Amino acid sequence: MSKLVINSFEDFEKYVGQPLGESEYLQVDQERINLFADATLDHQWIHTDVERAQKESPFKSTIVHGYLTLSLLPYLWNQIIEVNNLKMMINYGIDKMKFGQAVLSGQSVRLSTKLQSLANLRGAVKAEIRFTMDIKETGKKLKPFAPVLSVALVTACVAGSLSGYEAPVYAVTQEETPAKKEETKEKKEEKKTAAKGSFDLEDGVYKGTGTGYAGDITVSVLIKDKQIVSIDILSSSDDAAFFTRAKAVIDKIIEGQTLDVDTVSGATFSSRGIISAVKNALTGEKDTSETGQAQSGQTGAAAGSSTSVAQVEDAAAYKDGTYYGSGTGFGGPLKVMVEISGGKIASIQIVENSDGSDYISKAASLIDSIIATQSTNVDTVSGATYSSVGIIQAVRDALSQAAVNGTSDTSQNNNNNSNNNSSSDDNNSTVTGTVPYKEGIYYGTADGYSGDVSVAVVIQEKTIKAILITESSDDEAFFNRAMDVVKKVIRTQKTDDVDTVSGATYSSKGLLNAIKNALKQAEKVTNGESIDEKPDLTDLKELIERAEKLEEDKYTETSWAVLQTRLADAQEALEETKQTIVDKAVEKLKTAIAQLESKDGKDEENTKYVSGTYEVTVPCTPDDDEDFEEYNLTMTVTIRDDKIVAITDITGDGDSSNDRYITKAANGTSSIKGVVSQIIDKGMPEDIDTVSRATCSSNAILEGCKKVLEEAERPTDMEAE
Repeated sequence: MSKLVINSFEDFEKYVGQPLGESEYLQVDQERINLFADATLDHQWIHTDVERAQKESPFKSTIVHGYLTLSLLPYLWNQIIEVNNLKMMINYGIDKMKFGQAVLSGQSVRLSTKLQSLANLRGAVKAEIRFTMDIKETGKKLKPFAPVLSVALVTACVAGSLSGYEAPVYAVTQEETPAKKEETKEKKEEKKTAAKGSFDLEDGVYKGTGTGYAGDITVSVLIKDKQIVSIDILSSSDDAAFFTRAKAVIDKIIEGQTLDVDTVSGATFSSRGIISAVKNALTGEKDTSETGQAQSGQTGAAAGSSTSVAQVEDAAAYKDGTYYGSGTGFGGPLKVMVEISGGKIASIQIVENSDGSDYISKAASLIDSIIATQSTNVDTVSGATYSSVGIIQAVRDALSQAAVNGTSDTSQNNNNNSNNNSSSDDNNSTVTGTVPYKEGIYYGTADGYSGDVSVAVVIQEKTIKAILITESSDDEAFFNRAMDVVKKVIRTQKTDDVDTVSGATYSSKGLLNAIKNALKQAEKVTNGESIDEKPDLTDLKELIERAEKLEEDKYTETSWAVLQTRLADAQEALEETKQTIVDKAVEKLKTAIAQLESKDGKDEENTKYVSGTYEVTVPCTPDDDEDFEEYNLTMTVTIRDDKIVAITDITGDGDSSNDRYITKAANGTSSIKGVVSQIIDKGMPEDIDTVSRATCSSNAILEGCKKVLEEAERPTDMEAE
């Protein structure tokens, strides 16, 4: 196996965010364990007493000391890399370490590494390395669910320096009166003060940790020119479906350059954890809150020294799909996969566990009881109590994600209107319907006032049993009023004669149309038609292929880091089922490619406009039909080869109620294309359709682009003379 040889800072810098290599496997036998026990005076029987461990340990074997495994890092590290031209290399510290999977005596471990970050500290280099141990005999990582062992190393006298071309940034502003300027300044200062984090930091990568739903969330934040450039998730224990939704806060933080952002509906704890992690990275303030599970009373039985589980009220129905849940067994974390079909529990599989095979085999017998009764209120298995509790907890965790009514755990609520998110026939128990559709859960989406409204409709026994709002960005007060249409649909069991709600016309119309679209899906299923409308991935795949062919050494570190973040998001979007999510990934990756900055900084002189990134501020003025106070809209526009290739960081300095209109104007909805994508498609702010009910914001964005083009236009030869 050949080593990676590093001779300079530049050599090392090329591998930021990249794997550095793997070591050979090293067997850890009992003799080595005993020697370590003698050296550290740690002679626990689980490590040294082979006979007792075979009888009493759930592993049926002695296990390697966790710190023995840790102590092998330098030896295995030296197999991977050789760093030259330095005086010394020392361990700076361990940022985070967990031993989630025991290494048994006689098993072999291998080290794999990744360079997380690299910083030039004027005479020394700080490198953060992610270490992961693989166990040869099991094929599992040392810690379940993507384990990491992160160590920051400081090395001195590595040659090289941080340098590179910085793309020009031009400021373009609308002429203002002195009074207006003062007012604008005050508003900007207020907005700046509202941000909870301080970005007055040196360029570099900062790491922080927050508390999510199931455990710690760790992020890295790239700061450039006192701005947040990118935020990467390093580790998380939260459910993937919720966490993917929660990552929407990252864009909000970057776009607004503030931590004062709303959590994501349907992933409250996870998104709050991301915000807290970023805050910890930038300010040092620690997140001392409990996990969402702890706040919801879902901590494991073993962790709480209890072998019983409380009775819970089961949900009336569940969303079809596959869900993963976690609990705590005798030996540690336990994970299950629950499949929901036709709104009911179809199958349960144990996919990860740290318990002995005998205990798990016994405990697994209760799975049949859960499926048969469609309830987790089942008896634990004698002789495998802790494992039984872990399975029940894990199944409940999975079902909490699948529940479509308000009776189940709502710690990770699925909508923005948490006070009025669903309606059912709880108060109309005598209501029966004649809905001629197959039982199940059906989904529909339509345009609301500020964006998409999405619902889940539960049909049982030819009756609409419940309607859950899964997505809405409309004003909560108006939306709660609009919920009357949902109650009417459930009461009358039809949609044809239901009127919109006065004073909340657009929201109620959106709800009603979303319900109708869900029922159209139900009709298709009943008629044996397919409703699997797979998103078009053509553009996304082409962009990913284009991005993967780009060469890192041609571009600046910052712009390349942004591209890699967007590329990773785009690759994840290949598994998405919603076209809107795919389209968003396309736009972001397209923007990242367009904003790549060449290290040489060359610009084509024969172009009409000077390529670069421009910041512009223009007024957003109400028209005769709109009632809001004028505010200033600021955005960043990038020009390349005489085209506008990116429009980002669109913010207003007025009332926060304007934000939803700005977002709608920029991004559009599922049925309306936003002005940003229209401008980028054309390359110019010409022949662009404004977004309905966001006309003023649309016009302000268009005006900003025009101002940038005026400022960027090269002078003619006559003007130059």
